[in-house]
Amino acid sequence: MEWKSIKGTLMKDVPMKRYTSMKVGGQAAFLAYPTDETDLADTLQFAGDKGIGYRFLGNGTNVIVSDKGINETLIRITKMKHTRYIKTKWGALADVSGGVSLRAFIKDTAQKGLSGLEKLYWIPGTVGGGIKMNAGSFGQSISDTLEEIRLINGKSAISTLTKDQLQFGYRKSPVHRSDCVISARFALKNRDKKEMLRDMDYVYSERKKRHPMEYPSAGSVFKSVGSEPAWKLIEKAGLKGFSLGGAQVSEKHTNFIVNLGWAKAQDIKDLIERIKKEVYEKLGVTLVEEVELWGFNG
Repeated sequence: MEWKSIKGTLMKDVPMKRYTSMKVGGQAAFLAYPTDETDLADTLQFAGDKGIGYRFLGNGTNVIVSDKGINETLIRITKMKHTRYIKTKWGALADVSGGVSLRAFIKDTAQKGLSGLEKLYWIPGTVGGGIKMNAGSFGQSISDTLEEIRLINGKSAISTLTKDQLQFGYRKSPVHRSDCVISARFALKNRDKKEMLRDMDYVYSERKKRHPMEYPSAGSVFKSVGSEPAWKLIEKAGLKGFSLGGAQVSEKHTNFIVNLGWAKAQDIKDLIERIKKEVYEKLGVTLVEEVELWGFNG
């Protein structure tokens, strides 16, 4: 299959620092924006014909790409957008494509007085990305109101999984790395719009207060360990404000690594390994990354 077979945009040798929130990373071999499901299937075939791997990239808010880049086709479905609402006696079923901004979707549901996702407000990334990692905050997870998802795999096979077939855990989902969430359906309940917007304002203010929004980051770097938040463990290990190169453990929230402006991807990777080593040696606890590290092996 040749480039001309793809209706959407296909770019070559794309610097990933432009497409990730951490603002680091070398080039990706290809970056594709399919226009619809048929085009998405063709893009997957293109990657197969080229004999290189592929990955699905949302808004790049949970990804760190190595400085040497990644010899793969990265696929973004952010141009395949739709949001539809089906009214019910208790609220509505919301059908939304996986490439839609999670923040924008939550804002839209709130404007319609539909509750179930408002505590996730201001979590960056796409709906599909949020489902893939079972994003959550303030005691609410994206899977709580999820009814079904539609997936496509590397062989271009599309499947629908209902609520009963989906098993989610803490920052875990049944969506494999090679799969893409094409769309999702949420069951949302009616609620007073003013109350919802008030809750969302609170969530935003708390995020702004606690999170280092003034620097590029990839959000929370590590998963909690049991009931212990990772930031507490990192702080107990005495790593608050510790830096390597241009990467620093945030002084505002120690489970964030920030790019001070001159960080390389390797600085961030080295700092992640240093944090894991220090926390294990001092506290006997093994931290596991929540962020995804692309292109560092081999």
